[in-house]
Amino acid sequence: MAINDPSADTTSAVLTAGGFGGVAAAINFVNEAVQAGMNEKAMEQAKQAAKGLGDAATAGQIRITPEGFDILMKTLDQCDDHLRDLQFNVHAVVQAPQLGSSPYAQTVAAHVQKGGAGPDQSAEMMVRQLGPVFDAIRDALNKAKQAYEDNEHANLRKLK
Repeated sequence: MAINDPSADTTSAVLTAGGFGGVAAAINFVNEAVQAGMNEKAMEQAKQAAKGLGDAATAGQIRITPEGFDILMKTLDQCDDHLRDLQFNVHAVVQAPQLGSSPYAQTVAAHVQKGGAGPDQSAEMMVRQLGPVFDAIRDALNKAKQAYEDNEHANLRKLK
């Protein structure tokens, strides 16, 4: 798989050939996870896409031009910015809402808080899982860039 940047526009980065769907697929799965309310299935798909991208990069199946690398790293930096915003905003969700002092109000408040900060599919847990997905994509891009540079250096040596 090769990743080329035909222009400076981040939406026009072109991905070609096989793999697990590449960087676009990995970032798309993360985006879908967020838009789908960050459910467990969407998050698992994002993790698998990032892992597939990493595996393909490790196997040397992905090369990325320096220009494409820069564009995608800027995109990941923007994802990190949005993730920090999500982490800040999820803080409000992990607090039990003040619904009153009756037993019913306390039960409802505890239930709402569990959705925000529970151990499994809570908003807090889903947001925490996004960071490692972005890191895995970033690592794969670094490997792909290194593969591209190694290939370019090998081609130059052959020409000499």
